[in-house]
Amino acid sequence: MSDADMPKKKPTAIVLGGTVPHIALIQRLKNRGYHTLLVDYLDNPPAQAHADEHIQESTLDKEKVLSIARETNADLVISAAIDQSNATACYVGEQLSLPIPYTYATALVVTNKGLMKERFLAAGIPTARYVFVKDFEGYEASGLALPAVVKPADSTGSAGVRKVKNTAELVRALAQALAMSRTGMAIVEEFKQGTEVSADFYVQKGVAHLLTVRRKYVMDAGEGTVLQSPGSVTPVELSAFARQSLDTIAQKIVHAFSLHNTPLLVQALVDSDEINVIEFAPRIGGGLAFRTIQLMTGFDITDAAIDSFLGVEPIITIKPSTSYFSTNIIYGRPGVLGGIRGVEQLQKEGVIKEYYEYKSAGSIIAADMSTRSRVGAFIIEGNNENELVKHLRRALREIEVSSESGSDMMRRDIYDRVFDENGHRS
Repeated sequence: MSDADMPKKKPTAIVLGGTVPHIALIQRLKNRGYHTLLVDYLDNPPAQAHADEHIQESTLDKEKVLSIARETNADLVISAAIDQSNATACYVGEQLSLPIPYTYATALVVTNKGLMKERFLAAGIPTARYVFVKDFEGYEASGLALPAVVKPADSTGSAGVRKVKNTAELVRALAQALAMSRTGMAIVEEFKQGTEVSADFYVQKGVAHLLTVRRKYVMDAGEGTVLQSPGSVTPVELSAFARQSLDTIAQKIVHAFSLHNTPLLVQALVDSDEINVIEFAPRIGGGLAFRTIQLMTGFDITDAAIDSFLGVEPIITIKPSTSYFSTNIIYGRPGVLGGIRGVEQLQKEGVIKEYYEYKSAGSIIAADMSTRSRVGAFIIEGNNENELVKHLRRALREIEVSSESGSDMMRRDIYDRVFDENGHRS
């Protein structure tokens, strides 16, 4: 057989992180003809079954990932929805002259909340007052008032983010945040009132195009607890002034961080017309954001994320939906997962539009209300927000999450704050 007759070897794409959003990423890469190699430290991450290969290593170990990329002659190293993994992808890409959406230096700044905040101030981007500290004395010297929010400087998503109301809570939360930080630094920022939103943009040729705005509902279960979001709803009603402010802020971020062709997630607090940016990331939002963006706009942001790594300008075509969508995360109590029942029937009856499995039977469910406590997630579609509420209430009643011993593991209580006394979202 001549060389011309030999089957052409598929290009290899290394995907960093086996999360649910990366299932879609792997599928899109396969559609483009890539052999997919998943790197994830878990033995059975959600995306494992969809990849051609799985190597059980940490995506945070950039030298190990670099070694894997060299050994496999990788053509692409990519992460679409995980902050720290994006930094690794940019590092390896620079080392091997592979395509990347922005420099490793930029990736380091956007994955460090302290450095990010410093650049916010320099660029005139509105954000809460804060102090970047390595110990409690740093906070004391700042004169920052309580209540406050404490977070590790370099955590992924909401990991380790806690609201504190007094000094005792702050001391505990700060110790935990510093222990979680790989750089030994933490952020303490003033607590701002307002509705927390996630604004999804795509940056093309240095211009930020707004796709959707999602309102997050945040669970705050009490003293020193992690501030997690069990879901979100879109679209969101904002004043014309607030929407214009979001566009202006996004454009300032684009210029301040030298972004040209990338998804962009901006998380902010909206209080009437006032907007304060919590943080941002040049990536797709976590959870099911990739899917709600597509349902709301028709724009496949996962495929566009691949384009951003390859240096290709995607075509941004928006076909707005008239529906409302909510994403809802199922949390479990600590223990060993036995199974989940009720979802299939709810899907047949149109109560749940789509369901995504995060944990399979036999998985260990953690007690810290982090991503390790998430069992699954689902999307609800409705004609209005009241219909979403109705379907969500039923889903929470009828979904059963059981342990291996048969006990109820589902954390329905985390949705208590989602509803007010009239049955609407709080």
